[in-house]
Amino acid sequence: MSDQVKSEWKAEHVIRSYEVDPSGVARLSSFCRFMQEAAYLHAEHLGVGHSQLSQQGISWVLARMRIEVARLPKWGEPIRLRTWPSSRDRLFFYRDFEIADGDGRRLMQAGTAWFVIDIQKRERMIPDWWTTAEYPIGGRLFDAKLGRLKSCGCEGGESMPVRYGDLDQNGHVNNVRYIEWMLDGLPPEFHQTHVLQSLEVNYLAEAVYGHQVSVCCNEIEPRIFEHGIRANDAELFRARSVWAAR
Repeated sequence: MSDQVKSEWKAEHVIRSYEVDPSGVARLSSFCRFMQEAAYLHAEHLGVGHSQLSQQGISWVLARMRIEVARLPKWGEPIRLRTWPSSRDRLFFYRDFEIADGDGRRLMQAGTAWFVIDIQKRERMIPDWWTTAEYPIGGRLFDAKLGRLKSCGCEGGESMPVRYGDLDQNGHVNNVRYIEWMLDGLPPEFHQTHVLQSLEVNYLAEAVYGHQVSVCCNEIEPRIFEHGIRANDAELFRARSVWAAR
């Protein structure tokens, strides 16, 4: 691999008015989109991005994620992101992220785990280059691997249909939408008095146009929740969130 290849990807952004909540603080979903775009661009640079993989009929899928939040910035604040491939094993490629404010103080860090699917068969696969390609690997931010969460075991509330605007270029619900649905499952009064500290996520199955989706959550300890999303009797999403009082 050429020395010209960047071992990490850096990007800068200013929080927009449409990326904040009613309190003027950036929504977590805004960061997830920012991270997703940076991962996309770096993968393109490394030769394994969407444009390259789609020609082979395959695509990256986000499977697991862990986010630790120090502070969420406000409208108009500049932020800086850097991301890098942090590890790989027989199941996943791992990618980590650090996001800082304009002065370099950490706002957030995240670890993610990805695998590859056959787009037509909708099945996981291992490409020929999975174990042989020499991609730059950096250090991992979290010592523990991203594990499988247990089911929250709760029944979903009122169901809602998957709409066209929920879909991404792979034809299924975009991974950020699940997080938005999960956060919307908590009442506005809770968001007004609490701030997210950490989030762990497992993506288990895909939802597509026309599915009926239901969201549920259980408070297992004070300010600690287990979340679940189901569609058509299948479990799609699990998460665990930890909150602090504002």
